[in-house]
Amino acid sequence: MSPNPTNIHTGKTLRLLYHPGSQPCRSAHQFMYEIDVPFEEEVVDITTDITERQEFRDKYNPTGQVPILVDGEFTVWESVAIARYVNEKFDGAGNWFGRGTQERAQINQFLQWYAYTLRLGGGAFHWNIFGCLIYGEKPYSPKFTAEQNKGRTLLYEAMGTLENYWLRDREYVCGDEVSYADLAAFHEFVSHEAGKIIPDRVWQGFPKIAAWFKKLSERPHAKTVSEWQYTNVGKMIRGELTASMFKRKTAVLKGTEVFSGHNHGIPYLNEKAEDYFKRVEKEGAAVA
Repeated sequence: MSPNPTNIHTGKTLRLLYHPGSQPCRSAHQFMYEIDVPFEEEVVDITTDITERQEFRDKYNPTGQVPILVDGEFTVWESVAIARYVNEKFDGAGNWFGRGTQERAQINQFLQWYAYTLRLGGGAFHWNIFGCLIYGEKPYSPKFTAEQNKGRTLLYEAMGTLENYWLRDREYVCGDEVSYADLAAFHEFVSHEAGKIIPDRVWQGFPKIAAWFKKLSERPHAKTVSEWQYTNVGKMIRGELTASMFKRKTAVLKGTEVFSGHNHGIPYLNEKAEDYFKRVEKEGAAVA
């Protein structure tokens, strides 16, 4: 279950602490490869209780989360902060965070939107796969129906906005060039694809997202950092990796609300979650 780094750069200052099962870890990890920064990879096995220990939190991150970048005596956590720091320090290409005021604002806008929509929609994956195993259940356990419903509602809602606004007339989510915003969003969908969360009919209803996802998937480093996720989530679904593998007792994507709460006036707010899912999956597209 515990992964090993596939490529270690020795003797360098930067250390990236990560786990390939984490969406934000993968986006930060891929970014390090994309801009060709020399760094050391250090897997933190989040299936154990290591990040719950006070010494880990005192040394690296008070929230106990990864990814974490260590640059000598300086430590940065949160994936977007890590990528911005590295991009500025190593004078990365302007497309990653924007060349001018408006481009930077656009990317910042997306990343803030993503954090409370598409990122929280990751609960659909988490509470169907990892959350179940963490708490001793089989994948897709109905015990976490409320959490799964909340995640799937947020996911479908975010997909509507991604299809009809962010990708409406663009090749990438913030323009005609790939940016860090694309990496952040892409790795959410990697988890959903690996966990078979999004039905084929829904994918068909979002052709722009599907084409964008395919294009991002073809980037060489995307394959490098996503291999562990596809391989091991498949094993979890088949029952080859079980709850006994997990010692961790906390989960990030908590909550039992069925609806997201950050939007107002959405037609389905008074609709039962099960009816909403049936409607979206029958029509093949969510209401933006």
